[in-house]
Amino acid sequence: MKNSVTIIIPAYREENNIEAAIDNVLRVLRASTQEYEVIVVDDGSPDQTGDFARFKAQIDPNIRVAVNAANEGFGYSFARGVKMATKEYITVFPGDNDMSALSLKDLLEARGTADLVISYMEKTNKRSFFRRLVSKTFVLIMNLLFGLKLKYYNGSFICRASLLKSIPIKSTGLAALAECIVRLLKQGVSYRAVYFEHTGRRHEKSKAFNLKSFKSVSKTIWILCQDIYFPIKKKGTV
Repeated sequence: MKNSVTIIIPAYREENNIEAAIDNVLRVLRASTQEYEVIVVDDGSPDQTGDFARFKAQIDPNIRVAVNAANEGFGYSFARGVKMATKEYITVFPGDNDMSALSLKDLLEARGTADLVISYMEKTNKRSFFRRLVSKTFVLIMNLLFGLKLKYYNGSFICRASLLKSIPIKSTGLAALAECIVRLLKQGVSYRAVYFEHTGRRHEKSKAFNLKSFKSVSKTIWILCQDIYFPIKKKGTV
């Protein structure tokens, strides 16, 4: 069980990417640990995302597939994977396969060097100017609001499962990873940061930027501010 890893792969409409994502994850896991599990959470995809994931699970018993009855969002799927996880460490890999397998390897190898190992991205040339601008603005806002000095909030991280399971994950959207990082750091966990490479999607456009995502991120920031700065006391407490 020591140093064992759960990798959660949330996926929505990724029938053209999910098999490659799983293959990359398995390749890195098999070289990094003897005990692992891969949890694919199909977020109510209307295509064959779930079918392809289940095909992989039939070949490898270390793969489990969960299916949301409807499209609930990245954060919901990630939180569901966290609840299902049985290994010592938990990390996440994008269902669209846009993270370098080498970066995943670096993240896994860093587990145990701190309670929380986060990742940051420096080479952003594969993303549009607008997306880079939005990302930098988000980092600036998060650092100002929560008194942190991080380079990036939405990258994959690896964390002790016991710590991750101890915090609420209220975001149903793409800001779930940022929410987890802020909650854990505000609890005083040790952390370090490692570089990761964004490889870019090979099929279809990103689903990250739309009005629904903007509303979800705004709601997550508001909830974090309330929980951290204005926590509601339970009845009977002083």
